[in-house]
Amino acid sequence: MQLLKSGFRSGKIATFAGLSLAVLYVVPEFIDGARESHTQSTSAGVVVQSSRQDAFDLAKLDDILSRVDYRLDDIRRGEPVPRLYVEQIPVDIDSIPDVDERKNTFIKLVLPLILNVNEQIAEQRQRLNGLLQVKAVGKSLAETDRQWLEELAAGYRTDASDPFKLLDRVDTVPVSIALAQAVEESGWGASRFVREGNALFGQRTWASGDGIVPEERERSDTHEVKSFDSVAESISAYVHNLNTHPAYEDFRKARAALQDGPDMSTDSLGLAATLQAYSEKGLEYVNNLRNLIKTNRLQDFETAELAP
Repeated sequence: MQLLKSGFRSGKIATFAGLSLAVLYVVPEFIDGARESHTQSTSAGVVVQSSRQDAFDLAKLDDILSRVDYRLDDIRRGEPVPRLYVEQIPVDIDSIPDVDERKNTFIKLVLPLILNVNEQIAEQRQRLNGLLQVKAVGKSLAETDRQWLEELAAGYRTDASDPFKLLDRVDTVPVSIALAQAVEESGWGASRFVREGNALFGQRTWASGDGIVPEERERSDTHEVKSFDSVAESISAYVHNLNTHPAYEDFRKARAALQDGPDMSTDSLGLAATLQAYSEKGLEYVNNLRNLIKTNRLQDFETAELAP
């Protein structure tokens, strides 16, 4: 469980550092005040909305997957990942009897969401690099670009006058690490925090009523596990936390060092060593992440891309 206060508040559509997740949602329909479960195809992909009265379960998921050509073996061979976006993990995912099938189902649902967040950050980074190149040759930025740069820096909790620090923060998180932490923190999506609050990464909050009270919490403690309106918001907050919190500066520096070396996918096991601060387990937590990455071949998804 993440030990450090995230400092975020979730809205219906979360925006972290200008990273809008609006593409993951369609406007909910209400009948007698209750939202219905439904699937809708949009320009962003297939969006699966959950219901407040009729929980998203495996039966609904099976119906959706039967209409989407999505096999992890194909993804491992380089096929694109379908843009399948779910708002929540099926509440009965732990009832899948076959362990491998349960794991594959979890990866299928979380992988497109991680890639979507990384895709948007990559677009930010590309624009940022272009603007920094303009400044490097002594040219002035257009007013719209200057304002965008300042807003981006503020969102990433740094100053636009420090381009190298900003570049260290505006960067993607290795897919294998994000998947491994989602697994470790959520128990392959079966935890109470996922069912009740879409909380994949165990981020804590000290704002009363902003999350879920852990059953094992000491009486003297006041923290809660931050809850989110969707799994996508949880992933966005997690990535933003790694990209901005002082506790993960070593992670960002190590990631930046890989930019000039081999592909990042070759050293996600090394990067995991910089995440001891994420859990009170420390080195044991790092070893757990490494074992998950190796045992489940999560590095196979490092270069995966979403379908056009």
